[in-house]
Amino acid sequence: MPLNPQLIAKDWLTTFSVAIASNDSDAVAHLLLPDGWLRDILIFTWDIRSLEGREKVASYLSNTLGLAAISDVKLDESPFLAPREFPLPQKQTTGVEAAFTFKCAHGHGRANARLLRDENGDWKALTLMTELRDLLGHEELQTLSLRDDLTGIPGRDMREEFSDWVDEVETKPYVLIVGGGQTGLHVAARFKQMRIPALVVERNPRVGDSWRKRYPSLTLHTISRYNSMLYQSYPSNWPEYAPRDKIADWLEQYATIQDLIVWTKAELKNTPVYNPASKDWDVTILREGFEVKLRPAHLVFATGTLGKPHIPDIPGLDLFQGQVMHSQQFAGAAAYAGKQVVVVGAGNSSIDICQDLVLGGAESVTMIQRSSTCVLSRDYVAQQLRASYPEDVPLPIADFKWASFPVGLLRKIIIANQQSAWDANKELHEKLRKGGLQISMGPKGQGIYILSMERGGGYWLDKGGADMIADGRIKVRSGVSPQRFTEGSLVLSDESEIPADVVIFATGFTRMRDANRDILGSDVIDQTDEVYGLDEEGEIQGSYRPSGYPGLWFATGDFYISRVMSKALALQIKAIQLGLLEHNGRRPVANSRQHG
Repeated sequence: MPLNPQLIAKDWLTTFSVAIASNDSDAVAHLLLPDGWLRDILIFTWDIRSLEGREKVASYLSNTLGLAAISDVKLDESPFLAPREFPLPQKQTTGVEAAFTFKCAHGHGRANARLLRDENGDWKALTLMTELRDLLGHEELQTLSLRDDLTGIPGRDMREEFSDWVDEVETKPYVLIVGGGQTGLHVAARFKQMRIPALVVERNPRVGDSWRKRYPSLTLHTISRYNSMLYQSYPSNWPEYAPRDKIADWLEQYATIQDLIVWTKAELKNTPVYNPASKDWDVTILREGFEVKLRPAHLVFATGTLGKPHIPDIPGLDLFQGQVMHSQQFAGAAAYAGKQVVVVGAGNSSIDICQDLVLGGAESVTMIQRSSTCVLSRDYVAQQLRASYPEDVPLPIADFKWASFPVGLLRKIIIANQQSAWDANKELHEKLRKGGLQISMGPKGQGIYILSMERGGGYWLDKGGADMIADGRIKVRSGVSPQRFTEGSLVLSDESEIPADVVIFATGFTRMRDANRDILGSDVIDQTDEVYGLDEEGEIQGSYRPSGYPGLWFATGDFYISRVMSKALALQIKAIQLGLLEHNGRRPVANSRQHG
């Protein structure tokens, strides 16, 4: 008998509405499967939470359900969100997915639910995401402000009003965003549409230079649609895997098109000081050699999820007659033609550089793999992403649906079905094993996506490197690590010796939190939570929510993460600005949500 998604969704939502109106947290929890998940973004607390199982959900809602004041629950019947069937091949079943809107204590909310039959045949939610969409009376603007035609309106001048706004932001920013890469620009663009005066400071001469300084062969490893910019998608003829310089140039023009206020050649001169009484920061910016004093209420650090380059301390470096560098300093293979090159590390940067060196005519290229690597075909991952980000679905809708699937549940599903990844990449893995590479699917088989969020390393998406490893053009030494340098070689932990003219360390970066210790000071940093990686609920640590120190926030992650989570950050800061949220720098506990 075919499913009737509309009827199933309406029946479930009617029961949900009754439970909400009755302030019955247990009844709401029992609308989930026993192992169902609730992801809550700023509805029941001013926090971002993911909870698994009815007991945790009921406990979470016991003191917060009534305070959220959810009402006027309506099924969303718009074209891309109307109830529909969804396949869940991992569980060999089909369910019903539905979205709905509602009013809540501070504004407008929306939700997404994926329903499956339980053992009794009743429809229960595998996932339920609730999300604060807008603050009442302070909704996100849908067009660029101060850019509408004012011709013919007495006393109005568009250029003059825009110029006045720029002056106001540059002298009295409510938020100072440190870092003008894609994350900082996403946050700034979102803040602008939320009427939050925000100034971006970028130490490089041009927006996009953080990309231009990477190795020349760098391209995005995932599809362009997943890596789109907020409000402004790429042209229809954009490369599927955009190269470094195209991304850099796109970011530069994005800042201009979105009317973002960005100071280049600008950085914090000394340690900012927070004033608890006035609730703002005393900040000195060094801008093109001149000092500028500012008093923002908030600092958002978007200086890169990865911090400073990390090179292990290896004895004998002073003896080595060759060249040593971090992968960040690698400027292309041309300079190393005819040379013996050793690349330490076995992640995305390592394989990209090794391939470049082979094609550039290096005499020999040896990869040092210290521990196993998760390697999947780039085409295999692209196929999965295209299923979640189809071209015929608006990007904000695709983002909404992807965000509604808790990472903790995704991890469990990937682990349970890891054999399918092994099977799909069998030929690739045979080539890599032939060349001596150790392969894994990450801890417990959790795969590349979770690794990228937990570690930011330990994996690569293959685009031809496996062939070079299989035929020996890239030699692999696995299960060993560098122990010491000699004048002309690198000695490994098994006492073998590799002749080398050049050693490139593709050994990752320090944590973002530690990378900013020098500028913020240990007194401040030691009060903050860890930044990036996943917490016990599967949410990103210390990012887009209170850091542990008042007025200090961190923005991290890939294009998708900052594109989506910039809204949650904007809502919190806007609520603080409006006096709806009392901010002390710490995350709220579930039973102490404040209401204005």
